[in-house]
Amino acid sequence: MVDPLAAALADPTVSADARQKLQHVQDVLREDPQARLISLFFEGEEPRAAVAFGDVDAAELIVVVLHGIDTDLAVFARWADIARRLCADTIRASTLRGGTARIATVAWFGYDSGTHLSALATKHATVGAARLAGDLVRMRHGHPQAHIALLAYSYSSTLFGELVLLDGAGPVSMAFSIASAGMTHMAADAVAEAISKRSFSFYATEASSDATAPLGRLGAHPVDPRDIEGAIVYSSDGGPIPGSGGEQGEPTDGHASQTEVDEHGERHRGYFDPRAQAYLFAVQRLARLASRHPKA
Repeated sequence: MVDPLAAALADPTVSADARQKLQHVQDVLREDPQARLISLFFEGEEPRAAVAFGDVDAAELIVVVLHGIDTDLAVFARWADIARRLCADTIRASTLRGGTARIATVAWFGYDSGTHLSALATKHATVGAARLAGDLVRMRHGHPQAHIALLAYSYSSTLFGELVLLDGAGPVSMAFSIASAGMTHMAADAVAEAISKRSFSFYATEASSDATAPLGRLGAHPVDPRDIEGAIVYSSDGGPIPGSGGEQGEPTDGHASQTEVDEHGERHRGYFDPRAQAYLFAVQRLARLASRHPKA
């Protein structure tokens, strides 16, 4: 069988920029023997990919991590680190609960997330939702007994709303909206209806110091997911982690997904920082989901 990544890297018509982005994917695959490329395609000259971590073939829980705007394979390594760490931490939390579930995570870079300007509209979210729906169907077909969970950060929370509106969230058991750019009224209604039917459990959070997420809700998708009926709202401002045995999480500072150090040397904790309350809460909920009976 032809390796699609090797073929793309060997293709002389692939641009230098695309080749460099593909190299980031290859580097991640070489660093982790359990990492597996599960999708690769080109949108024009721009490569899109998804990589799974853990034993995805045997997984009883598959967690898909979704990125926000201005993000492509140029920064894939950082998001791969999040997905890899999330896999290990969820396995650890599940084991401490007495569970034995097999868990895998996916760093999903299957859409053009656009820019700050385009994020005020839904076009990129809708296209991304349609692509994710197809990938979720393939995951469900390949792993019919596995639970599937989504962690949607920033604009990808808008994508999740469109996914539900498109009736593409059928395989999803649990979803997280983290620092959302908002949902349309129609998408929010669809999410509320799905929650009422117990199609999936839905969690939403946003740090009080996050001044960026509310700006996304000034456009065509003004609904804060925390206001959706049935949403389980949790804190990102620091505090105890339910189910962890007394563990305390740290507050997220601003809107960043990952912890950053500014020009003054000050550290700003991101939503996916390993000590962030938002991250640790998600780990515990995912570990609890992993301990349930396989999805029928």
